[in-house]
Amino acid sequence: KEIEVDNEMHRKHYAITGVGQRSKVTCNTNTNHTLEADVPKKMGGGDEAPQPVEHLLAALVGCTQATAVYVGRMMKPRLIIEKIDFNIEAYRDEGGALSLPITELPTIPARLQSVSGSVAVHFKNGVEVSEEQLRIL
Repeated sequence: KEIEVDNEMHRKHYAITGVGQRSKVTCNTNTNHTLEADVPKKMGGGDEAPQPVEHLLAALVGCTQATAVYVGRMMKPRLIIEKIDFNIEAYRDEGGALSLPITELPTIPARLQSVSGSVAVHFKNGVEVSEEQLRIL
């Protein structure tokens, strides 16, 4: 039997509007922040802002940071995170995104092919944590 849960009261709403001119887009969020994205000159852009894929990786880092800090605060005993160092890399073959003619599917995927990296968590006052506590974070 499937259980129905009313999560509407916990639902967070996100909204973004954007205006693009040439290769650059400026977006405004419903939380009063502005994001810009552009592509490198070799892809026809102006290279005036981070690429969309860089925003994607920054979102991964930001969500990981926010979640870890929240979970650490809610644990018993509390784990207060002083900082987290991220070193994230991704790659894709540009041949997929730049493949011509545009009307044919590229033989190389036009997407990220790998995302990897490392994360170092530093706790307040140098507190030592167990492997189990790190797994929960």
